[in-house]
Amino acid sequence: MYWLAVVAGLLGGLLGPLIGVGGGVIIVPILNISGYSFQAAAAASLFSIVITAATSIYNYRRLIDFNMLGRYAAVSLSAAAASAFLSVKYSGTWIKLAYGIYLIAVGIVLLKNVRPRRKLPWLGYLLILIGGLASSLFGIGGGTIFVPALILVAGLDAKVAVAMSMGIIFPTSLASTATYAALGVLDLPLAFSTAVGSFAGSYISSRYIMPRIGSSSVRKLFTTYVFAVGFYYLWVYLVST
Repeated sequence: MYWLAVVAGLLGGLLGPLIGVGGGVIIVPILNISGYSFQAAAAASLFSIVITAATSIYNYRRLIDFNMLGRYAAVSLSAAAASAFLSVKYSGTWIKLAYGIYLIAVGIVLLKNVRPRRKLPWLGYLLILIGGLASSLFGIGGGTIFVPALILVAGLDAKVAVAMSMGIIFPTSLASTATYAALGVLDLPLAFSTAVGSFAGSYISSRYIMPRIGSSSVRKLFTTYVFAVGFYYLWVYLVST
């Protein structure tokens, strides 16, 4: 069964660095459908995302503004730690519905290329806070929120936003993983198996694929991604009700 975790990690690792996400949206469904509880799948996903994000930060280090990163990461990781605790007790299908709607809304905004007329730092921090909360609830890195926040609110180029997103994801997923471990839901063999695939995929993607594609391609890829995942979560909600 652990070979499937390696494959899930590999696929998540390949996708994540290209669009600034941790890959959890691929890893969690595969593990959950394979018979693992949602919490165990989320914890293993977050553990592997730590590896994905650390690898990407090293490869993207020239694109990252570490001063800005520190401010956003502090907000995100505190929200993620609290969310991990709450997710074990209060997570329900309504969260998947809300997340699906949010992703589709993000896709529409990106398609229309809507931007504030001036920078709104408070809105950026609010979105980063929401990303941190969503990270632990879904076992994802939070990049589906971080990337559009950095593009639309902070005004960053798409490739820079992806790099910054991976920087925020690292401490966020680390805090979430530690909280899940403290709650006793982290399956270490499953997590390590997932991380092996995730490391290989993220290294290949961030080192060899990302430098060869342009910002417009990254933006289109991310927009397609949020629509696909948004409709997936809506479908999951409808099936479960």
